Amino acid sequence: MWPFPARETPRIKFPVPAVLSTHPSPETTASSHRLIIIHHVQTRLRGSRRRLARRPRNEYYFNIAAPRFLVKPESLPQSKYLYSIPGAFHDYPADRFSFVKGLVTNIDYATKSVTVTVAANSAATTTTTTPPPPTETSFGFDYLVIASGSTTPATMGQSGVRLPFKSTAFEDTRKVIREAQEKLRAARQILIGGAGPLGVELAGELAEVAGPKKVTLVSRSRELLEGATTPVQKAASLLLHQRNVDVLTGTTVVNAAYEANTQTWKVELSSGRLFTVDAYIATTGTIPNNAYIPKSFLNAQGWVNVDGQLRVLENRVSRTDTYALGDIVCHPYRLLSRVPLQAETVVANIVEAIEKRGQVRTYSADAQKKMMVVPVGQSTGTGHIGGWTLFGCLVWFFKGRDFLTYKAPKFLRGEER
Repeated sequence: MWPFPARETPRIKFPVPAVLSTHPSPETTASSHRLIIIHHVQTRLRGSRRRLARRPRNEYYFNIAAPRFLVKPESLPQSKYLYSIPGAFHDYPADRFSFVKGLVTNIDYATKSVTVTVAANSAATTTTTTPPPPTETSFGFDYLVIASGSTTPATMGQSGVRLPFKSTAFEDTRKVIREAQEKLRAARQILIGGAGPLGVELAGELAEVAGPKKVTLVSRSRELLEGATTPVQKAASLLLHQRNVDVLTGTTVVNAAYEANTQTWKVELSSGRLFTVDAYIATTGTIPNNAYIPKSFLNAQGWVNVDGQLRVLENRVSRTDTYALGDIVCHPYRLLSRVPLQAETVVANIVEAIEKRGQVRTYSADAQKKMMVVPVGQSTGTGHIGGWTLFGCLVWFFKGRDFLTYKAPKFLRGEER
């Protein structure tokens, strides 16, 4: 999230909610959408405004590549998916940008401030083994940008093997990744619950790993990749079949329990079938990071309601001081490819609110082309852009060769469009 404070000494901040302030205090969290918007604001708002970035980690985690590096650690070095956030802003003068490692825990509109749990030595890189406990502080704002994203049951360890499909607050991301890699390396029988893009990608990667592995993929729908075009669904099924992945359709996981004495998972399906596996991986479910957000901003599912200008709706009324973008908003298709346009829209409207030039921008989720690009293993895959089906070689070229890590620095610097 970001706060932006009062006009006399304009300053902009960005935290785990991201905040922008035209005065001494905006903030932001730093997943791709937060970093993109900070860079855009730096470019569009010149002068004495100060932007302050707040986030619970000082490394940018390019989690899109997780199916590849969690299953095949040697295929991608950590330098391809973990980046220093302060380092991405080293070109900006110190009086225009500063970074605080912290987690926003509350928004107080009575005082126009956010409460932030700040990690000790927040400006340092992750080199200490036992950091001191975090402390609480608060920051004022004029404008607030909520961009705290989402997480998953697997990331939180709430369902199946804990795998970092998303990053979590104040944790040693490298350690969590290493532990997940070790679990997947040791597993021989694996059941994946959920046949969306993540489930299909994981199944494809696991099927190619050397050594005896039995991979089963469970799909709620009759076809894989629910929502994709029919040719893409059929291609995904064929590619997994060629890699000896067992695909069970029209069924769901109803219960999964870990038995410590045998170090196995007992998984029950809605069809009545029972499985005993070394690893159960849940790839379904998305949880909004909304603990600090007022309930009046949220829809029934916990996502932030926004209007066409991406201003937050409070009880159906647009707030003029609060914006939201990325995974946390109520729009469907939570895809990284949609974030740059959302960021441009938010920044343009914040600039307009500050400078009053009459240049309001609107965002339409329906106006952006629907797309899905799903690698199935190292060298092929399937997908579509609009109504165009992608050949396997194109999927490899655009994503499968390195899971888009070649684009990660551009997202980090706010250069991706």
